[in-house]
Amino acid sequence: MENQILLSAGIDVGTTTTHLIISRIGIAVEGGFGTVPHAVITNKKIIYESKIYFTPLDESGNINGAKVAEIIKKEYAAAGFKKEDFDSGAVIITGESSKKENAKQVLADIAEYSGNFIAAQAGSQLESYLSGKGAGADKFSEQSGMVTANIDIGGGTTNISYFKDGDCVDDCCLNIGGRLVRFDKSGKATLTPEMERLCADNGITVKSISDFAETEKLCNAAADIIKNAVFSCGSVPGYCITDSLPCGKYVPEAVSFSGGVAECFADCGGCRADFGDIGYQLAAAIRKSGLSYPAKIINSASSPIRATVIGAGNFSMDISGSTIEYSNVELPIKNLECVSDFSRIGSEMCAVSLPGDNVPGFGDLVCIAKDIAKSCSRLIEKGLPVVVVTKADFSKALGICLRRVLPPGYPFICFDGVDCRRGNYIDIGAPVAGGKAVPVVVKTLVFGGKDNYENE
Repeated sequence: MENQILLSAGIDVGTTTTHLIISRIGIAVEGGFGTVPHAVITNKKIIYESKIYFTPLDESGNINGAKVAEIIKKEYAAAGFKKEDFDSGAVIITGESSKKENAKQVLADIAEYSGNFIAAQAGSQLESYLSGKGAGADKFSEQSGMVTANIDIGGGTTNISYFKDGDCVDDCCLNIGGRLVRFDKSGKATLTPEMERLCADNGITVKSISDFAETEKLCNAAADIIKNAVFSCGSVPGYCITDSLPCGKYVPEAVSFSGGVAECFADCGGCRADFGDIGYQLAAAIRKSGLSYPAKIINSASSPIRATVIGAGNFSMDISGSTIEYSNVELPIKNLECVSDFSRIGSEMCAVSLPGDNVPGFGDLVCIAKDIAKSCSRLIEKGLPVVVVTKADFSKALGICLRRVLPPGYPFICFDGVDCRRGNYIDIGAPVAGGKAVPVVVKTLVFGGKDNYENE
């Protein structure tokens, strides 16, 4: 068994806080004696956790990208690394930060600054998934056999993910967070439109930091909405829903909590507004509400506030199948849109995605290769690489057929074992495991809008 160690960074730029982790990820090639060798991730170990910083904003309220870059540079140096040392990782922009006007550009700049194969990611569904993985809800569901929901309460949003037998089966994002009501130095309150409507619907008036009883009512109402969403047991106002509610098919038997608000659970008594917001009061309300949950409450995360950044650093990257075929293609390649409808392939570089589970026969493979080459004609005219991603294990055979129909020596890569859907983007790293596989990150890039994961 061959071994390789990748250095990975996870960076979370959230509504309230920014921080990072550094991990070592082990990759090994397994197989032989009649089986095809394949690369697998064998272990993940966090070797460094940064300080937790307030997310720097400029005078207009947008993310201060230069200040974020300074944080990353400072923490890399403290850990004894530089950006060239990193083989993988992800920077994710979360909560209200993803809605800032400059979020997309700042995210791209930070990813570029942070390392050669640091993926830029944004989107509530992805955040729900990563925070649940980082909190360990997936492992608990796999080990216990219980449907497990993780509730990640941050400064701007609450992300809910459902895991069954280790797999993420549903998710939801709510416009509820600890910094949606803020107090300035004079104590004056500023509420987001969603919180203003929630106040109006419940006869609540929050004008200043001294309105403790009113903010307590508001937090109790928010906690009730979270409970209703998690268990599909009551109404959830439309203005509190970021994308869509859970389908209701999976009723959690166990619940874990993560995020900055969950970090306050242990010390959220009394009238506290330490950070100029309602984080502590919201924590108290959710903790109290959790006592009536019809599910087992578990403490799966040792550091709740770090769940998303752990997910970004340790669970963003996967390894392709080992039956890959490629020629003259320069890697890494980043931010390729996944396209499975051949008619949508234009002159912009993309990843041609074949999401089916069936393995075609040789005759069908020849036809598929010809169709791909024809559909990519405008890419070929521009000399852009052809990238093909299959879910089922047939990329080697398809790649051989594709090589025959493309111009001699034309750059392409064809790999399998990766499920790409509409709305996804993919990053592809330099080959690992002796060239037998490539690291890949399937992600979303959604800024302040709705995610879309439906198939083409």
